[in-house]
Amino acid sequence: MLKSVALLAALFLTIQAANYCMKEKELSENEFFDQVQGKTFANQQNRVVAIECPDPKDNSTCLYIVDRIGYLKDGSWFVGRFLTPVPNLTKGFLSVSKLVKPVFKSMSTIDTAMWMVDVGTMDAMTPNSVELSSLFTTGHFEMNRDVSGNITFLGVATGGLMSFFSTYFKNLKLTGIDIDPQSEYLAKKWFGYRDTKNSKILIGDGAEYIMEMAKRGETSDAVLVDACHNHAPPDGIYCPVEAVRTPEFLKSLSAVIGTKGITTYNMYILHRDHQKGYQKIRNEFAKYFAECHLGSNHLGNAFIMCSNNKIDQSTVDISSVRSFLKNMRIDGFLKNLL
Repeated sequence: MLKSVALLAALFLTIQAANYCMKEKELSENEFFDQVQGKTFANQQNRVVAIECPDPKDNSTCLYIVDRIGYLKDGSWFVGRFLTPVPNLTKGFLSVSKLVKPVFKSMSTIDTAMWMVDVGTMDAMTPNSVELSSLFTTGHFEMNRDVSGNITFLGVATGGLMSFFSTYFKNLKLTGIDIDPQSEYLAKKWFGYRDTKNSKILIGDGAEYIMEMAKRGETSDAVLVDACHNHAPPDGIYCPVEAVRTPEFLKSLSAVIGTKGITTYNMYILHRDHQKGYQKIRNEFAKYFAECHLGSNHLGNAFIMCSNNKIDQSTVDISSVRSFLKNMRIDGFLKNLL
């Protein structure tokens, strides 16, 4: 699959170069927008780029690649790409990325399905941003792009967080584990993820992976858990899945992060008493770590951050952290898409 994605990207660049050499008419920004909106989006804000069904006999397993036009206050526009459980945004989304407009704007490049993903940009409201920020706001990681160590990702979604880390932190070893092969497939086909010398996705059971690490006495500087159901579970707890909430797993996780590491969980519960649900999960987790903190974002997700050493956060200069993160293109584009 990686080879086919690379060939697709090369073909896209070849088409652009060929267009230029053949003197195909280059469109102005306004002309290009008119063609993208009118022909590619059929004058709608959304378009379904693809339907991905791991089980062709079961439509309930299908996920949708949805591109959407966003508008900024200065009148400019851009396109975002969502992974959704239905062919629109009425039931939320599982992932979002910003696309890169083609350099050569012509009739041959108006199809957003061919546009590259800007893996070096992340929206500040997303769970990915909170998980990234937690490493620095808690003082566990130095504000330095040369920082070394290893991070383990349980659940890779579309690989956005791993891609972002790989772009800016070349000395971090990144290992993602996902039980669903479709996650790696979607990450590489539609969301710009690439394996690199310091970033690799493994297909397997993340809970078992951590428990095996604990048995071998291996540690990780951070374990970021974004293990979610793609479709509505009976108990309404989309994230985290039950396998990463068991006492056996939490004991192993505590051993793996040791006294210097941190773990952050993305949580999303869809029922009336979700706040009580978040607090209940936090209280259960607190039995296995020295401290656990509960936080949230503006999209309705909650986050548990646990460690085995009590860090005095008063020593962390939050304004400096914000400046450090801002320099890595943590943007606010999502609000212009919703």
